[in-house]
Amino acid sequence: MDEAPLAQVSGATGRASEILEDARRILRVTDAGLLFPALAAHEGYLAAAWEALRPNASIAYFERCADSLRMRMAPPMPPDVPEHAEALEELGYSGERIAEIDGVLDACNYASPKILILAAALKGALNGVRMGGVKPGHAGDLDPLPQGPPRSMRPLRLADPGRAEGRARAVFDEIRRLSPGGAVDAAWRALGSHPEYLEMAWAFVREESRKKGFEITVSLAQGAAAAAAQEFPHPVALDRGRVRALGLGDSEADAIDRGLDALIHLVPRTHGALVLLKAALAGEGKARRKPFEGE
Repeated sequence: MDEAPLAQVSGATGRASEILEDARRILRVTDAGLLFPALAAHEGYLAAAWEALRPNASIAYFERCADSLRMRMAPPMPPDVPEHAEALEELGYSGERIAEIDGVLDACNYASPKILILAAALKGALNGVRMGGVKPGHAGDLDPLPQGPPRSMRPLRLADPGRAEGRARAVFDEIRRLSPGGAVDAAWRALGSHPEYLEMAWAFVREESRKKGFEITVSLAQGAAAAAAQEFPHPVALDRGRVRALGLGDSEADAIDRGLDALIHLVPRTHGALVLLKAALAGEGKARRKPFEGE
């Protein structure tokens, strides 16, 4: 496997940049995570992938599946969830700064089930699994979704792990070392602007993520995402034959496959961490609610 199969291409331009912007609008997010930036290195594949995914990502079926998956991705809560808001106040964090952290958790919580389903669709299709083309089972599944992020979703300010210093640098290095694909997900990068909280948050979820219940939740989420993608109304016909027809060689297809696999392992782990952190910051009840409900 590549040392870093989720290596990103910075400063995407041209067609890749247009796709990234459209994906954010259709997925209703301010940041689309690692999936699209990672695929930007394979622009022909990225364009074909988004052409196949877009009709599915823009309808009510997709939102319903993401909502269901979000509930499945919540790990068991420990009996002693820490009080992060109180700890941050003692460190001198203002109410606005704590609200900014809370907004990061909500934005990434909202996005990650969608990213996981899309990655599962591409991974399955690339490996010959029939993805999509299934008649909708519920009235309204084909209804179009609103476009653009919910009105209260904050833009994410992403720290550069390579330029971080002190405690934040140490946390980023450990996250990268333990992360599937060797990547630091957008959620952690967005929390990098708050180094004291980043250190506090990572210490909590690092221990929780080692527990059996957390690992079981990750595995179940991966299976649920693949099942949702297989039931897409519109087919995702991007097997290796189609990829070769796009001009990509087998080695490039293998690299895409490794990146998707790493992402499918990374996203549910990050999401589980987000749920735990939301519980520590705002309470377990809020941790299990859909962010931006009604927006």
